[in-house]
Amino acid sequence: MSENMDLKKEAKKKSLLEAAQLLFLEKGVSKTSISEIADRAQVAKGTFYLYFKDKDTLLEQLLYEISYSIIQRAYDYAEAHQTEQFVENVILFADWIINYFTEHTDVLRLIRRNFSWPLLEHSLSDFSDDPLLQSITTRLYHAPLKDVHSSQELFNIIYIIVDLCGSVCYSSIIEQRPDTIDNMKPLLYDIIRRILQ
Repeated sequence: MSENMDLKKEAKKKSLLEAAQLLFLEKGVSKTSISEIADRAQVAKGTFYLYFKDKDTLLEQLLYEISYSIIQRAYDYAEAHQTEQFVENVILFADWIINYFTEHTDVLRLIRRNFSWPLLEHSLSDFSDDPLLQSITTRLYHAPLKDVHSSQELFNIIYIIVDLCGSVCYSSIIEQRPDTIDNMKPLLYDIIRRILQ
C-alpha cells in the first residue's frame, strides 16, 4: 500500500515539474504563478507546497533534472561513439551538449547560465547510488590523466569543461557574443584539449 502511495506522490511531483517546465518555456519564470503550475499539473494549489517550498525551490529541482538529463544523454552519446583517445571522447561529450543547446534554445534560455555539472552538487561519497556517476568515475579512473591528476582534480576539470560549455553556449547562441557558436566551437575545443593535456 505504501509503495502505491509513494508512486502517486512521485507522479504528482513529476507532474508539477513538467507543468512548470512547459509554463516557464512558454511565459518565462517570473510571469508564471504557482497557481498556474498547479492548474497545469491538475492538482490543488496546496499540493504544490507538499513538494516545494516555493517557485525557486521548484526551479532549482527542475534545473537539476534538466542538466542531469542533458549530461546523461551527452555521456551516452560519447560512450556510443568513443575513440581510443580520452581527450577526443571529452570533445564528443562537449559537442553533443553544444548541438543540443543549438537545437533547443528555449531550454538554454530557461537554464541561462545555470547549466553545470549537477552531479557534483551532491557528495562524491554518494556516487554508489548513481549509475551515471559510477560510469563517469570508472571512465576517469582509466583515463591517461589519472597519472597526473587525482580523482578529485579530474572531476574538477570535467566540471570546468561542462560549465565552460554552458557559458559559451549561452553567450554565443542567446546573446550572440562575442561570436557565433560555429566560430566559437573550434576555439572551445582547442581550450578543452589544452586543459586535458
